Amino acid sequence: MSLRLLLAIGIASVVAQNASAQWYYNTGAKAATVAESQARGLADIVRAQGEYNLNTARAAIDVEEARSQYIENRNRAQQVYFEMRRRNDEYRAEKAGPKPTSEQLFRFNQERAPQRLAASQLDPLTGEINWPFILTDKPYDEYREKLNLAFAMRAREGSYANVDEYRNVTGTADSMFDELKIRIREYSPQDFVDASNFMKSLVYDAQFPSG
Repeated sequence: MSLRLLLAIGIASVVAQNASAQWYYNTGAKAATVAESQARGLADIVRAQGEYNLNTARAAIDVEEARSQYIENRNRAQQVYFEMRRRNDEYRAEKAGPKPTSEQLFRFNQERAPQRLAASQLDPLTGEINWPFILTDKPYDEYREKLNLAFAMRAREGSYANVDEYRNVTGTADSMFDELKIRIREYSPQDFVDASNFMKSLVYDAQFPSG
């Protein structure tokens, strides 16, 4: 081996050693034994596991706090709702005034109940019905004919022969009343009110014996 070759190998070895030393110096790496490297690796695993457990616990706390806040908000909303209902009920009760007594209710219902037809509207001797003008119109012809016969028979006999006859009379009167309500727009308000009251009284009168 020539002297020039030996010199070149020596120079390369020195350069390589300097470069290796420079790398360790710049990176801060230090030489370590196998046991030391294992210990450091184990410590990193333990530290990572601890950080994971800590983050998991914090997340669980956040979830629980959010759930508690939701429940609190819902309970508060329910309290507000029931408080508003209570105030509304109190306001309605105050506006309505004191509740009527049973005697007042009975008298009020009696006043609202239909009255029997007057003799000028229903002849108690013959059973002839004096119909309001608008109920003499053609759509009511069939109903009027049946009711005229039924009330004439009641006047003659004093009452209906059986319950079925009574039901037929009231059923026919109810159907005629329904026909009137369907045609409400065809009449003036006063004419409709008069005819409506007449039909209510006619249905009411049908439950009594003649006279």
